[in-house]
Amino acid sequence: MKKFKLPLLGLTMMALSAAAQEKLEITAKMPELVNGERVLLWNVFSNAQDSTIVKDNSFSLTVNVENGGSTYILQAGIDPEKNGLGMFMLMQPGKMHIEGGNGTGFKGATFTGDAFVTDWVEMEKSMQPTHDLMNQMQDMIADLNEATKLGDKEAAKKLAEEVQVLGKKVAANGKQYMDSHLGSAASAYIMNALMPDVMTSMEKISYLSKFTGRAYNNHLAKSMLNNLTGTETQWIGKPAPDFSQPDVTGKVVNLKDFKGKYVLVDFWASWCGPCRADAPELKEVHEKMKDKNISFVSISLDSDKSKWQQALAEENMTWQQLSDLKGDQNAASLAYKVKGIPAKFLIDPNGIIIGAGFREVKIGPKEKILEKSLNELMK
Repeated sequence: MKKFKLPLLGLTMMALSAAAQEKLEITAKMPELVNGERVLLWNVFSNAQDSTIVKDNSFSLTVNVENGGSTYILQAGIDPEKNGLGMFMLMQPGKMHIEGGNGTGFKGATFTGDAFVTDWVEMEKSMQPTHDLMNQMQDMIADLNEATKLGDKEAAKKLAEEVQVLGKKVAANGKQYMDSHLGSAASAYIMNALMPDVMTSMEKISYLSKFTGRAYNNHLAKSMLNNLTGTETQWIGKPAPDFSQPDVTGKVVNLKDFKGKYVLVDFWASWCGPCRADAPELKEVHEKMKDKNISFVSISLDSDKSKWQQALAEENMTWQQLSDLKGDQNAASLAYKVKGIPAKFLIDPNGIIIGAGFREVKIGPKEKILEKSLNELMK
């Protein structure tokens, strides 16, 4: 197994309902394992740790596994500088045997065992070029951030274009793998590790809903789906929660005031960088659609009125602006169970939420998802 430098978990760790426990058995025979050294297995989601001691250059470790499997780090020796950072792997109930290698991060070892093992081995081999692209892209993003910090606009522009090209390749490769491995546990890893910034929320939900068998029956896939559908998209097809919020003059505005019209509700805040980055497109779409049967309503999660008003002036957001100035305890955001901003909801004239999310991909060619989605949903 190879150790990749990219961050592997960028999602909210959510508790899932308890499931029947099954067993995961790991055995290893590696000449360079140091007798008496500790072997640690760490469940990334629950933080649970199990360990054993190397004896006769071997070890055996059996643990309980819930929710069809989880993501683990397996490390021989507890000194990262001496023993490496270990091996990251999505493990499921069954058996895995490790043979050979040099004992440091299990480099060069041969892995055999049940289906989740063969899934992972095959994925690593076929997706290594994509991992390399992702690592290259991360290095390039670091250079882009440095160029931006130094004010080198020409270098920043060139690097941004190169990052977009690489992002497009990563997305295409990842989708191709998942399309042909909808039942493989490794597809859940691909979705989480490679695709968080190159796919929209709706694209992710679409793939996760197509996953079957081992691809879906694991903690990682279920957590991703919970994380995505537990926010905006859970409301689609349901009545929009009512809200009453003051505008900048103190006048209370109610959702019912817009009865008979489409309403785009946008949750944001002056301190939210991605929200501010959304503002230009939001203004553009509002200008194009202002004569249609739709009202734009932005609800701020600010607590400082002066900062809220300053941001409104800077962004020139001329549509309905509301806030109860209670920060992340904003009554409307709590009613809509908003877990992150920006968050957008499209409500139809009958008060039913018919669209949500509308997030652009963070890396890759910029697509104006909001305008396209609104026009399709309002047909």
